[in-house]
Amino acid sequence: MENLDQKEIISKTTLKKESKDIKKFGEKLVKYNQEVLNKFNFPTGIYEAINELKNIKSNSAKKRQVQYLGKLLRAINMVDALETMEKIGLNSRKEIQKNHLIEEWRDKLINNDSELTNFISQYPGIDIQLLRQLILNTKKEIKNNKGNKHSRQLYRLIRPFFS
Repeated sequence: MENLDQKEIISKTTLKKESKDIKKFGEKLVKYNQEVLNKFNFPTGIYEAINELKNIKSNSAKKRQVQYLGKLLRAINMVDALETMEKIGLNSRKEIQKNHLIEEWRDKLINNDSELTNFISQYPGIDIQLLRQLILNTKKEIKNNKGNKHSRQLYRLIRPFFS
């Protein structure tokens, strides 16, 4: 009787919920490329199961493979894996915010001539002549509806100042 008291009794519902959460985690892993997956430090069997799942077309076969991947994932420390996924998500959100800031500056430079002075004062290492030329060419592109080649070049020019 003492052994039952010492062990924590886990309900079937809790076990099913944990199993479902692990399967969802496995399905999220499939969306990552190999470079990102390597950050998790999984055993090779898990990497193989993930790569097989990426290549399966049949829905029923995918379901079975997700079940198998979930079984493999139950054997690892999920706390570490979830922390790694959180870090990856956080880095992704930071990158998105940085890109929005760069796009915002690009739009300011194109739409408001006084912003050029502000940008140059904040980021003095930029090639001013090239910056002015790209802004001018981008304005011409917008006016003539010719595409966005110079706008992309302007974005690439100012991007290194936001790293």
